[in-house]
Amino acid sequence: MRFLFTTFAARPHLYPMVPLAWSALAAGHEVRIASTPSLLAAIDGTGLPSVSVGSDIDAESWFAKGNFRPRQESTDTSELDAWRRVTDNLARKQYSVCEAMVDDLVAFGRAWHPDVIVHDPVTFAGPVAAEVLGVPSVSHLYGLARLLRLEIEDWVGDRVRPGYLELFERWNRTPRVDPTAWIDPCPPSLRWPGQREISPRHAMRYVPYNGPGRAPDWLLRPSGRPRICVTWGTSQHKKLGEGVMEMFGRLTREIAGQGAEVVLTVGGMVPEQVGHLGPMPDNVRLVDWVPLNLLLSRCQAIVHTGGTGVLLTAAAAGLPQLGVTKIPEGEFNAVRLAATGAGLQVRQDDLKDGTVGEAVGALLEETGHREAAERLRTEMTAEPSPAELVPVLENLAK
Repeated sequence: MRFLFTTFAARPHLYPMVPLAWSALAAGHEVRIASTPSLLAAIDGTGLPSVSVGSDIDAESWFAKGNFRPRQESTDTSELDAWRRVTDNLARKQYSVCEAMVDDLVAFGRAWHPDVIVHDPVTFAGPVAAEVLGVPSVSHLYGLARLLRLEIEDWVGDRVRPGYLELFERWNRTPRVDPTAWIDPCPPSLRWPGQREISPRHAMRYVPYNGPGRAPDWLLRPSGRPRICVTWGTSQHKKLGEGVMEMFGRLTREIAGQGAEVVLTVGGMVPEQVGHLGPMPDNVRLVDWVPLNLLLSRCQAIVHTGGTGVLLTAAAAGLPQLGVTKIPEGEFNAVRLAATGAGLQVRQDDLKDGTVGEAVGALLEETGHREAAERLRTEMTAEPSPAELVPVLENLAK
């Protein structure tokens, strides 16, 4: 059988699909992963066959305008309205992404004849192409604790955004609002209570894939101190600007002041960006690109901004976590994580001197957080493996 995977050009949206794509390939099926040109190197790095479709949009211009910062325009604007503004802009951005890649995706589909299209949930070219080609579509969630359906106006209701419907009108097709099936790697305890029900939902174990790379030798050598990973993920700098790095520089120095060994990830940053972190003490190690799952295997806790991939990778490692959050995704994720007891949340707007150091101390010293993190890891391990989900794709193709 032929399974076509597709996502827009963002590694955090590609990586969660890799274990299932590899499982399908190992089961003897043909697999292709399609995206716009800027993601092809990352796809090729997975060892899976890539397909270039369409063109890249100027995403940087969207970030530069501050479209994804949840700021309140006035005292009359509620925090919820500020978040809705962010998701409205995210939806418009994803419409542009769809239009930039869908023609070539359909053309490739007509030539290759996939049996099923597996798509990232906000890569709208996937359901459009599936509808045009007349094949089943599978929305592969990337683990959001709260399912932010950008095609739905209020995230959890039933009113579909007009812009989403227009994506199908050009092809004279009935809009496919819901996919044929959902694959959900989010463990049950991290799902948001009361979120819009999705069916059929196929649970899948979150298997961390964080890109190719090797574990450095120093990672295996104990330092005699607690090892804390500090990372802000790939999207925070784009969405919030240089200030997020200056903030994390301060937080890192605060954690290091307690005597911990701090591993600060700076992979992909240019020297000018690293400079925004400020001077670091000797017990802070700046680390270039190392796959996060390898890095966390030798850490005792992690501090991050609540990004989905980071949070679930840390959860799979059984680590207590501190979410220092600002954007909606991070807020939702860290709230659910804290509800399990496996971590704590501090909002960036509420930071004070000593807040992060105190929270990290609690993660290390209070056994309840470690025990809850281990329970969460055990819950994730009990979910069906990606290999066990391949028959779902096979049955849909039949």
